[in-house]
Amino acid sequence: MFFARLARRAAAPPLGALGLALSLAAWLVVALYVAPVLLFARAYWPPRLGGLPIDLGWLVAWTLGQAALSASIAVAAGWPLGVASGFYGCRAARAAVVLGLAPFMSPVVVAALGLRVLYSGTPLGFLAWGWSGVVALNSYFNIGLAASLVDAAARGVEETVLEQARLLGLRGPALWRRLLLPTTARAAAAAWGLAFLYSATSASPLVVAGAAYRYYTVEAMLYSLYTGFPSLRGAVAALALAELGGAALFAAALLAYTRRLVPAPVSSRPRGLPLRGAWRLASAAYAAAVTAYLYAPLAALAAEAASASPGFLAELARGMGPGLWRATLNSLAYASATVAAALPLGLAVAESRSLSVAALSAVAVAPVAYGVSATVEYFEPLSRVLGPAGASVALILLAHLAAALPLASRALDEARERLGRSVREHMLLAGIRGARYMRHLLAAQAAAAAAAAGLAAAASLGEFGASIVVSVPETWSLTVLVYNLLEAGRALPEACLAALILEALSLSSIAAAYAAAQRLARRGAAPPRP
Repeated sequence: MFFARLARRAAAPPLGALGLALSLAAWLVVALYVAPVLLFARAYWPPRLGGLPIDLGWLVAWTLGQAALSASIAVAAGWPLGVASGFYGCRAARAAVVLGLAPFMSPVVVAALGLRVLYSGTPLGFLAWGWSGVVALNSYFNIGLAASLVDAAARGVEETVLEQARLLGLRGPALWRRLLLPTTARAAAAAWGLAFLYSATSASPLVVAGAAYRYYTVEAMLYSLYTGFPSLRGAVAALALAELGGAALFAAALLAYTRRLVPAPVSSRPRGLPLRGAWRLASAAYAAAVTAYLYAPLAALAAEAASASPGFLAELARGMGPGLWRATLNSLAYASATVAAALPLGLAVAESRSLSVAALSAVAVAPVAYGVSATVEYFEPLSRVLGPAGASVALILLAHLAAALPLASRALDEARERLGRSVREHMLLAGIRGARYMRHLLAAQAAAAAAAAGLAAAASLGEFGASIVVSVPETWSLTVLVYNLLEAGRALPEACLAALILEALSLSSIAAAYAAAQRLARRGAAPPRP
């Protein structure tokens, strides 16, 4: 009854009964994702944190400290790129912003393996080892995110503002201090918050060589305690609850903050301030350097995979799990199901302000906390009905949908804001409601729907923290297979080949969605034929 009341309040009138059903489904995703953590913690209440193999104070301090440092590095690298693209229209910077989104959605195990292959045995080996490797990996993902958010904010600044800056003669440091930095500061702060959240709830130390317990985040420690310390289940439950609660509160505030960001209008200017001479060359060089840094690990991965034996990889995959072909099909099946669910649910969330930001923010944070708790609380009862493989698939799909829903809903929400209220009101005046309204709305923002589908697919393909816990060998995705190959420490070229296949799938989904979005946007902007 509680969720039904929430859904009735959340259902946008244009969607009617369909909106009620979709809103209820969105609330159920949140509830099902959070419930096992609460049940797990209740079973071991009061909290018991004794016997941890690491000091609890250090564990929390390191988790937050590395997240803050990683976020700061990502924003420091991405902010100038977004300014060069959004304010100056530098083509090299614009290309770097677009290309930077692909590493943001890359699977964690792929990037970690690429950094290890690229930098091990070189003077830059610290980028793939120990605490600095953890920071390098977490910051690596979020450079493109920071650049993209700043670029959107810069492109949304009115041309008249730039004209006034030129008339006032603002140049150099004064221009940055009085215009460029203030108008993009909110977007940069939002990028920092998102990067902090992703880094704080990341299990990335599990795949960084030399990280050990001292440099484990709470997420990584949860997995290690669950798999290696059966007597410490009480500590696992307490840590999972504390992490999920803290991450959800932070994410609720962050999502409320980002909703106040104004997206760049559809007709945003292609360029604004002039960029000449040495500054033009410097901007292009910086964009090229950032792009090289983001794609060098993938190039190193490809070079290492060139010496791999596909037959030996297939043999290893059969011996460890479902086999290479089956793991790939599993990944594609999970991604397809995730996209099919994320688009309508994301549209319902975007249409309804009553779907609480705080409740939605509980989704897609602390995936290991969910995975461990869901295995304890959900797996056995589901296995009695669906069998072990069926139970595993159900838990995997819930985790993948949780990872994809915030990304899809955000893309659709931005498109909804750009579309304008008048278009939606005209549809209502024409009597378009329910399923017809949803079809027309998706058609009107087809470019955003294509982008949302690509983000959802990439999120599913790369989901790591929950999948390594709730999977059984029969249901392994390609991501889980790569993780197990990496953890086993055997056959590095073959592990790189499997990681390269996974990265190709992820990049293909993003590239296809981006190409479709661009094509649809150009078609929508084209003048009608007479």
